[in-house]
Amino acid sequence: MPNDVDTPKPPPIPVGEAAPRQVLLRRAAGYLELGELLVEPDQETPATARRLLERALAELRQLPEEMRSGPLASLIEGEALRALGSWQAALGPLERAAEADPARLEAWLGLGWCYKRLDRLADAIRALESGLAASPRQPILLYNLACYHSLAGNVTVAIDHLTRAIAIDGRFRDLTGTERDFDPIRTDPRFVAATHVVV
Repeated sequence: MPNDVDTPKPPPIPVGEAAPRQVLLRRAAGYLELGELLVEPDQETPATARRLLERALAELRQLPEEMRSGPLASLIEGEALRALGSWQAALGPLERAAEADPARLEAWLGLGWCYKRLDRLADAIRALESGLAASPRQPILLYNLACYHSLAGNVTVAIDHLTRAIAIDGRFRDLTGTERDFDPIRTDPRFVAATHVVV
């Protein structure tokens, strides 16, 4: 979808019987999903994506406070802010979502993403370790922890997490070739052994 296409904006529906709260949540989630499809990691958020993400936030603002601070709304808010590049603002909602539903991977991954970009690598590692405590066999958490430990210079821990991620899901091996977070350890023989297939 071209970035300069205007996104049609449905008229706001007043909260109440005509617009059940769940409808607002679903609409916010839909705008978030569409917006995230247009966002490239570590690139400026395109204008079309920005409008969709801001619309997701606008839908959430129509909810009563007790629902807006609930786990799903908090996750949607945090993810929208993260995708908009508002990493500091995203932390609060993502922390609420992770605390309310520790098995929800998106909250932990979002926290790690934001902390990394705020140059708070130790906090990124702690967030993903908390997520891993709640969901110990999630390869995406292990893989991202490997990335963060690599950047932090924790070679042995990085390779251990990476090896575990690949053992659970071999597709993560394919990602290591272009993942810049592994550049600090790429020539380490243990990294080479963990990422190369022996035939």
